[in-house]
Amino acid sequence: MKKKLVTLLFMLLVSLNFCQAAIIKGEIYDPDLKKMTGRIEVEVDSYPRQYMVSTDGTYSFFLLVGEYTIKAKYEESGRVKYLAEEKIVVRDEGEFIHDIVMYVTSEEEDRIINETSTKKLFEKQGILLFVIIGSVFLLSIILVVIVLNKRKKKQDKVIPLNNIESEKPKDDEINEDKMKQDIEKEIPENLDGVLKVIKQNGGRTTQKDIRKKIPLSEAKISLMITELEHKGIVERIKKGRGNIIIMKKDPGSDEIKNIKEDFKQQD
Repeated sequence: MKKKLVTLLFMLLVSLNFCQAAIIKGEIYDPDLKKMTGRIEVEVDSYPRQYMVSTDGTYSFFLLVGEYTIKAKYEESGRVKYLAEEKIVVRDEGEFIHDIVMYVTSEEEDRIINETSTKKLFEKQGILLFVIIGSVFLLSIILVVIVLNKRKKKQDKVIPLNNIESEKPKDDEINEDKMKQDIEKEIPENLDGVLKVIKQNGGRTTQKDIRKKIPLSEAKISLMITELEHKGIVERIKKGRGNIIIMKKDPGSDEIKNIKEDFKQQD
């Protein structure tokens, strides 16, 4: 009788746990937010541990209520290229979507940097050789000109230095005014472009991708994103050595106008 009662209680506890179970699934993206394909290993530290190999960029796990860590790994040519490690909390039963964004491993970044450095070294050597040849050629021309001038015994007309210096401030003042006007217009005019890039990518993109499509410096792109984040329009999430920008709301024309005015006041 007691054994039957214990068995019944055990089955009741198991059934209650399953009633609070959830399905966690989603898609797997690379650091540029492109859906991944190929062999991706995904695991979660449930009990028992769950493990799967994704080939279509999706995953799915059956989890009880609790806190877990999901890990993903992608290898290429025998080396780990991308990794992901994200914590999730299951608070209720049901079906939930949680996408995974992979980031480049430090070893892969070092490899890319080394390859880039080697390539730049060869390019610099080629440029150096070109500069040396060009310098020799230019020096030869200068020597020929000097010899010809001595033979003809002609003196070059000397332009007074004070005349040159008196003209320079005028040109410098024009250039400084033009640069100031460009700076005042540059950031506000490209603000619409930044928001357009984020919208075109489904409301989620990387700061690196914005930098590719907007012809501004990294500092100015970061300044615009910081202002948009301060206004509550976007959210910036750190992933590896890059940033993911997520649009939280679509701003109206008045909000955009106010942000542009803020930038002009800063300039």
